[in-house]
Amino acid sequence: MRWTLLLTAILLATAVPACAQVTVDLHALDALPNHPQAPAPHMMRAPARIEAAARPAAPIPTPPAPVTPSAPSGVVTPSARPGATPVAPTASPPTATLPAAPPPVATIAPVAPPPAPANPAKPPPPPPVVATATTAAAKMPAGLQLTFASDASDLSPDSAAAIKQLVVTTPSGGDTTFNVLAYAAGAANDPSEPRRLSLARALAVRSALIADGVSSARIYVRALGAQGGSGPADRADIEVMGANAPAGAKSP
Repeated sequence: MRWTLLLTAILLATAVPACAQVTVDLHALDALPNHPQAPAPHMMRAPARIEAAARPAAPIPTPPAPVTPSAPSGVVTPSARPGATPVAPTASPPTATLPAAPPPVATIAPVAPPPAPANPAKPPPPPPVVATATTAAAKMPAGLQLTFASDASDLSPDSAAAIKQLVVTTPSGGDTTFNVLAYAAGAANDPSEPRRLSLARALAVRSALIADGVSSARIYVRALGAQGGSGPADRADIEVMGANAPAGAKSP
């Protein structure tokens, strides 16, 4: 009985108040041997079990349920749980229908032609050819020379035919040009009148070349007035320039 009281006092002195619960097994003392001397304090402790205060456990998060893609109408999808009864389709799929006849052939309306231009290109005016004109034509090494009567700028039928023959005998080429140099006699104190008359003669020759098929972009006209140089004062020289010019042609 003395050992029991001493052991109880020691256990009560070492117990932690309000923090843990101590349980003493008194039957364990019966198994101790009968020694004449008292055991050491550390040998007098009975086995005890300290239980910690219960604490609430944190809830475990639940994983999200997997998303099952929806099946089209009329298709049976397996259940998420094993052993579940499959659901019968509510409606049967539609029956495919085939056309009884081939489709009609597509027709395309014909494309209307573009409208005619509002202002069509006008043909060039005919050259001023007069039957009573006395204009004469003479061949030159590089072209043709036309001699006019005084105060006249019209072409005679023979001079117009000579211009056409020059165009026909000249091979066509992109670099072939026709230079028209026109002159006119006049007084030294009035240079405007010879310049006007030489311009009229140069334009008459230009009209004849265009009527014979020469492009206007290949014709160069110069009205030199009373600057006659070496030759008749009232004349017009047609010089052919380029790689296809006749032999003896001058350089531009």
